[in-house]
Amino acid sequence: MLTDDKTPLSNNLSSQTQLALLTTWFEQDKMRMQALTACSVVFNRLNIKDWAIAAGFVRNLVWDKLHGFATSALNDIDVIYFCASDLSEHTERLIQQLLNDILALNWSVKNQARMHIRNGDAPYLCCLDAMEYWPEKQTAVAVKLIDNIVVEHHYSVQLNTVDAFHPPFKLMFIFAFGIEHLFNLTLSHNPRRLLTVFEQRVAQKQWLIRYPQLIINRN
Repeated sequence: MLTDDKTPLSNNLSSQTQLALLTTWFEQDKMRMQALTACSVVFNRLNIKDWAIAAGFVRNLVWDKLHGFATSALNDIDVIYFCASDLSEHTERLIQQLLNDILALNWSVKNQARMHIRNGDAPYLCCLDAMEYWPEKQTAVAVKLIDNIVVEHHYSVQLNTVDAFHPPFKLMFIFAFGIEHLFNLTLSHNPRRLLTVFEQRVAQKQWLIRYPQLIINRN
């Protein structure tokens, strides 16, 4: 979606309009809404408040729409949460299994309270703080459901238990670097990570081949 001077049309939209577009795109995507509902079920049962589905779950949907492509398949679903009182990988695998029992998808679950150890950073304070260290600004995006807010539509999933979960919801988007980075068709290096790490990921993920309108920003 480019203007005659090759400027992305989305650059001319206000952040409020971009957010409204993103909300509409998600509400129209049944599988993404079911995945979010499954996460809401599991994390509510575990009483974990700080959670979201991040990275390509949001980023790729926007890039697909801006390129005029059909929506990409959900190959990987990156679920993040923050629980400083339990850093075990066993709990991550348990959550992954609980999600898979509800909805059979390729879930990847990571507790951001322990990821600083692998990355060599100071301890993170929350999911958003952890996202601020991710190599690409466009990957540092996430979405979750906030319940107990009355809206028009409900997206339920079939549970293998008797306590069906059908709360009202509201989408909440989380941006470590602002929504404009997601809509301006750039792929931007986060200076908190080495440029070589960023460039390796760009090559490995083949984003420039898959989304040819993207422009690299190494600053």
